[in-house]
Amino acid sequence: MPSDVQDRMASQVIVALWVVSALLTGGCSPKGPGPTQRDLSPSRVRDPHGIDVAGFATTEDCTSCHTDVGSHWLQSAHAYASFDNPWYRASVDAFREERGPQASRFCAGCHDPLLLLSGDIDGAVSANNDLAYAGITCLVCHSAKAVTTDGNASLELSNAAIPIPDPAVPEEVEAHRARLTLPPLRSSDLCGACHRSFTGPEIGNPHHLGGIDDLGDWQASAFGGGLPRRLLAVQPQRCQDCHMPEQTPLHADMAGLSDQSIRSHRWAASHTALATQLPDPAQLEAVARTLVGSVSTSIAVVVVDSKRYFVETRVPLRGGEHLEFEIVVHNERTGHRFPGGARDLHDAWLEFQVRDANGVVLGRSGRGDELEEPYVLRSTILDREGGPERLHRVDRFFVPAFDRTIATHDAQVVRYTMALPEEAPLPLHLTARVLHRKHNRAFQEHACKASRSPRGIAFANGAFARDKVALDPCKEQPITEIATTALEIGGTRERRGTVRNIAELVHHGVGLLNGRQEEVELAIASLERALGHAEKADDRWAVAGIRLLLARAAVRQGRRSDALDHALRAENLVGPQPAIDRVRGDAHAAVWRWSDAVEAYGSAAQTESRDPTVFADLAVALGSLSRNREAVMAADRGLLLAPRHEGLLRSRALALQALAHPNAKRATARWLHHRSPDLQPVLLRRCEQERVVCARDRQPIPTYPLGRPPPKTVHLQGDHR
Repeated sequence: MPSDVQDRMASQVIVALWVVSALLTGGCSPKGPGPTQRDLSPSRVRDPHGIDVAGFATTEDCTSCHTDVGSHWLQSAHAYASFDNPWYRASVDAFREERGPQASRFCAGCHDPLLLLSGDIDGAVSANNDLAYAGITCLVCHSAKAVTTDGNASLELSNAAIPIPDPAVPEEVEAHRARLTLPPLRSSDLCGACHRSFTGPEIGNPHHLGGIDDLGDWQASAFGGGLPRRLLAVQPQRCQDCHMPEQTPLHADMAGLSDQSIRSHRWAASHTALATQLPDPAQLEAVARTLVGSVSTSIAVVVVDSKRYFVETRVPLRGGEHLEFEIVVHNERTGHRFPGGARDLHDAWLEFQVRDANGVVLGRSGRGDELEEPYVLRSTILDREGGPERLHRVDRFFVPAFDRTIATHDAQVVRYTMALPEEAPLPLHLTARVLHRKHNRAFQEHACKASRSPRGIAFANGAFARDKVALDPCKEQPITEIATTALEIGGTRERRGTVRNIAELVHHGVGLLNGRQEEVELAIASLERALGHAEKADDRWAVAGIRLLLARAAVRQGRRSDALDHALRAENLVGPQPAIDRVRGDAHAAVWRWSDAVEAYGSAAQTESRDPTVFADLAVALGSLSRNREAVMAADRGLLLAPRHEGLLRSRALALQALAHPNAKRATARWLHHRSPDLQPVLLRRCEQERVVCARDRQPIPTYPLGRPPPKTVHLQGDHR
């Protein structure tokens, strides 16, 4: 096809996408308060005058008819989102002390919407204020009449009256249902209004910083309609599908009369510290079901004195050798990063242990006073001095350092090293586990100390007086085993190629592709081995998926022809796929073949994608061809989904500058406001020099030496030393 025809086709695709998206969403700029709305910034809640705060705070009117839904809500994190949550209270009180009450509107839009709407958040919040115990009530979600993807509580509330129906009159029931099931209620964007956040000068940070972004992570995943650079056969799912599963009501819940099912309102996620203290054990069970299996782990390769062995084969061992183990943690099931939410606060870690044939521990990396800190799945944010901020003091966040959480359909490889003792009895037994508790120890101690203050005790008494649980952050947090794998090496048994081995080899290859350039060849070895298994099993989809990953590896190595060949062979097996087009675009873009890249990215963008990164790729390719009007259109389409995406803002600003557009100066200022801070590499280097955790964990594939626990002290009878 001639290049000019290709260019015209790509342009038509972009224009069509822009027109459709503009009609559906009404533009790309986040909406501020209207002329009849109060300015509640830095929260982005849009509130028409006249909201009945007392009515919004009342849940009894709802729970009297919706018994099951009400019982779920009472056990949920939404019910304990405000000052009766001691972990949140410790954080927000410290923030208010440093930045003042009005700045804490930033927190209140999502945690304390009724304190925000009443204006009480602008002053002292005492333990006698009923609204401080309200949390996220029924009407906060059920009155959201409009939302944007902006974040920081970017929703607009309705103050329309709620008709109370006679259950025997269908018209009245329908009117009630229509008022309380407004269009945003069943969309992930409603969840994203709060599960996406950002900070900036309005709360004391010198520049923009992105925060929680479960919405963006979901958008970029196959579950959310994104276009990952992999072939994935998954069904799209909304936030509600995972966190509000359908179930049969136990009582005569009015919401379940028509189809005998209701949506769970437990919003089970990861808050085990909360769920374990609530009276309904079903809440903790639901949280555990959500957590267990949310990621998987496998042991892929053992290196013996520099020689690599795949663990599906026999690994020969003898004493005195240097061993290296490559462990993979893979996120196949979770529709956003794991852990999600406030990723700096979680305490999820990888534990790896090596025992000899007699059960003696030869090496271990895990939690324990005698061992160094293990590999922790968390994000690290630095303060102004370059130290990790572990207490979630958001106003002290200065620059992002690195993020060791795992995106959907992605993997992380971690290496462990040890010397095998000369006389160690074989075989060796290897165990890898991913364990989780809600809060890191430092933050738990911070919240515990605050809860023992007179203010903390007053709020505990206030919760008890209002028939709520007086949560105690000092209690030991439960530890959840999320994933485990065990393996024997050095014996006579051999593992054979199986479907499980195909998946484990693919996960290993994906993890290595996230490493440095020298890791790519190792990734290719794992993927080619998986390809051999898949071809023997005659699994066309698996073969095509592995081919596409090999294409990505070729892109990393600058081998455009090989990448395109792998992509074509994948397409011949499963037909045209947007993911294949996207990798083709990457292959062309890597060698500056921008016309070809526009064609490939434009083809991928024809889908109803909610993935802003697709439009970021397309905008870069168009801008590189000086097709600046189309670059603006592509960037605007992506900004509808991610209004603060640095790459999209950059492409838009540069294209408008090239067009000498009147809005170019404003667009450039917006891009510069959202770009990565210049001090980030300086502070990260300082952290690397001063702290082992920064020097090691920022590596794409970190390496941990396995420690050997000290022998237990044995006291002889009569020995009291």
